[in-house]
Amino acid sequence: MHQPESEGTVAQRPDAQLQDLSVKTLVTEIAQKASLLVRTEVALAKAEVKEQLHAEVRMASGLGVAGVCALLTLALLLVAGVFALAEAQLVRGSVAALLVALAVLLIGTVAGLLGWRRRVREPLPATRRSVEENLRWAKERMA
Repeated sequence: MHQPESEGTVAQRPDAQLQDLSVKTLVTEIAQKASLLVRTEVALAKAEVKEQLHAEVRMASGLGVAGVCALLTLALLLVAGVFALAEAQLVRGSVAALLVALAVLLIGTVAGLLGWRRRVREPLPATRRSVEENLRWAKERMA
């Protein structure tokens, strides 16, 4: 016949027994499930943020070291290039310096574009999918 309300969850009961449950029991069960869902989603989001943050820190560290090395190397190469052009009297010293500056600009642009390609393009993809699926499921159940 009628099971006591304390036995099992609502989801584990046959449809015929669901009609015998009180509104309070159903609302309590929904609140518990919603709370569990929210805690699970928050835990997923935290784990995903932590993972992506570590990836971004590694990327930024690598770009930082590469940037410093590139600046030092380019500065030395540029000074050497300016001296070489000026000594060979191919161009005046000021024109040689401008040519070297353009070369530095080109290198910096390429390095910046390569670094930009490593950014996180879609943050929290698993969390987004999970929340969307849960919302879709909830809407279907509420309809």
